[in-house]
Amino acid sequence: MIDHREYEEWLQAELDGELRPERRLALDQHVAACARCAAERAELARLADLLTRSAAPVRPDFRSAVMSSLPAAGWESRSPRTWALPLAMLAVFGAAAAILMGISAARLEPGGPFTSALSALGGLLGSSLLAGAGLVAASWRGVGLAASALASRSPLGLGVLGVGVLCLNLLVWRLLRGRRTAAGVVRRGRG
Repeated sequence: MIDHREYEEWLQAELDGELRPERRLALDQHVAACARCAAERAELARLADLLTRSAAPVRPDFRSAVMSSLPAAGWESRSPRTWALPLAMLAVFGAAAAILMGISAARLEPGGPFTSALSALGGLLGSSLLAGAGLVAASWRGVGLAASALASRSPLGLGVLGVGVLCLNLLVWRLLRGRRTAAGVVRRGRG
């Protein structure tokens, strides 16, 4: 007995326009000798014709109408105010880095230009942006070692670490609070 599963797959591929030419000849020969597959081919052709004739025309503005009716994504619906805390944290870290770089540059070369420190800070910022994915993947042990090294160097380093931890805690608190607020809005909208 002939296994028709492969021929049925070929019939579907033929309908989709994906049947390879070398298989088309074998399929045509089989369909000529097999009433079952000939009936299947005719049924698929009728179905394709019916679908083509019953296709509903789509309005030209359909896509824009659907997209405008969808609710905004979470990040799209946030006001510019919600970005104030992360931007403030960036400014605090940038200022702390500039101060530390300036102090280090003054110790290394007392008469050296401050622009060299700013240039180094720019290089540091560029490198940190490029290595951002690596920082996310860094092990907690490595982060712990870096934090302990920063904390053990000087009281200023300990202060910078403390401010950084405080800012991270505020960021997490803000994100969690925003998530609860968004969940409440969704629940009220469904109810």
